[in-house]
Amino acid sequence: MTELIGAAALAVGGYWIVQRIKRKMANVEAQISKAAAKADPAGRGEKLVLDPVSGKYRPQS
Repeated sequence: MTELIGAAALAVGGYWIVQRIKRKMANVEAQISKAAAKADPAGRGEKLVLDPVSGKYRPQS
């Protein structure tokens, strides 16, 4: 009987954890969607060009 109660407790705990993870994933998805809506409409930001002197990428002027 103890094993049955333990198995039931594990099942309920597992279900609770899965639901909690789903809720957290939905919250993260909502945050990402809000950030994407605020982002540059072109999608990628400014174009970068390689500076031959320093070897670093800089925004195109």
